[in-house]
Amino acid sequence: MKTAASKSSLEEEKHLILLTLNDYLQGRPVKDIDRLRRAFYADAYIRTVIDGKLVQWTLPQYLELVAQATLQECQPELLSYTWDGDTGSAQVQLTFATFRFIDRFNLVKLDGKWLIVDKISYREDL
Repeated sequence: MKTAASKSSLEEEKHLILLTLNDYLQGRPVKDIDRLRRAFYADAYIRTVIDGKLVQWTLPQYLELVAQATLQECQPELLSYTWDGDTGSAQVQLTFATFRFIDRFNLVKLDGKWLIVDKISYREDL
């Protein structure tokens, strides 16, 4: 049986994880680079498969790509998240008019803050 303290800790952890995920989900559609940067660990990598080849970017390279992207209406959605101790994972979806990205994140908790350390992404045409 969970005590009040452990339930409180659980809710606090959920809140902290959701702060990070919401920085991504709310920042990416509007190209808010500062908010996106807050969600990621400074040395994070972003990976995807393009034409059958693995492509990866450092966080600064990824943020530059986002900054240059055409601003489009987007529906962000948190699909799932989980954690154990100071590591976790999440799956989100960004749906645009003609395609969507399905992103999977690896998360770590450092200095009391959850950060995305690794993102893999799949683009699906609609």
